Amino acid sequence: MRSRIFSTVLSVSLVSTALLASACSSSTETPANTTTSASTVTKPIGPEGGKIEVGGAVVTFPPGAVSASTSITISVVESGVPDGFVALSKVFKCEPAGTNFAQGVEMRMPFVDDGSGGSLFWQSGADPAFKNLGGRIEGTTMIATVMHFSGGFVGRAR
Repeated sequence: MRSRIFSTVLSVSLVSTALLASACSSSTETPANTTTSASTVTKPIGPEGGKIEVGGAVVTFPPGAVSASTSITISVVESGVPDGFVALSKVFKCEPAGTNFAQGVEMRMPFVDDGSGGSLFWQSGADPAFKNLGGRIEGTTMIATVMHFSGGFVGRAR
């Protein structure tokens, strides 16, 4: 009789533990094939599109931007902006560098508005110089569309 009671109590305990664990799980779990750190996210993006967030930046891939699943890495670069620029944001590196998109990919970068203006500056795979893409401001976010991957930041030329 005791072993039967013990068995029933043990079964109830195990079921309760399993239910409690599933109730406490987060609905914002990291999708499969995604790796993250404080300053880097790698995630597969397919023809259906998707979004990657890292360091306050949000990169949105519309449907059709890539024709096949591609492992995309977005990193916050600690080295800062090149000489001749004033930084208003972190520098973001997007890989694989040189990837071209069939549809424009939206870059949203947080920045600090110092009242002197700024734009999104972006590199080309063939030309390492940063080009002014302009962009539009929503609060403390600069938004611009890119057609290829390399890296960029919000700032202005000195």
